[in-house]
Amino acid sequence: MSQGSVPPDPNAEGVPPIRFLAFEDCEEFVGEPPGFDGVQLNRRIFDMAATGTPQLIAEVITFKPDFIHHMHRHFHADQVMVPLRGSVVIYDEERTPRELGEGEAMAVPRHRWHEVRNESGEDCVVLNLFSGVGDMAEVGFEEFPRD
Repeated sequence: MSQGSVPPDPNAEGVPPIRFLAFEDCEEFVGEPPGFDGVQLNRRIFDMAATGTPQLIAEVITFKPDFIHHMHRHFHADQVMVPLRGSVVIYDEERTPRELGEGEAMAVPRHRWHEVRNESGEDCVVLNLFSGVGDMAEVGFEEFPRD
């Protein structure tokens, strides 16, 4: 904090409280992102509706074996993905594969094409974050034109 600045009032009206959530306490639902094959199970942890975070969405996602979220991008959100269990293969816009596993993280700046695949034969569980938006409808998904 710079000299002379005043810290925000932590008790200000409209400021949401600190929230602690267990993943298993969040309802699991079948995710249906545009342009995918296979099964993706989501647990929405933080977003504007649930926790009052207008610039953050956090989910725990299980990618079932053979899941593919085909090449896509999002215009309004940066994405961070951190595998908690297992691994996925990420393809960039040049279709270069890169395995992403436990103990690693990936950042996808908005507008960058990417694809996510579970090629492992086992479930992969990731912590997925979108910054800059508080509702999935605001992410701005665009599918890559398929041949």
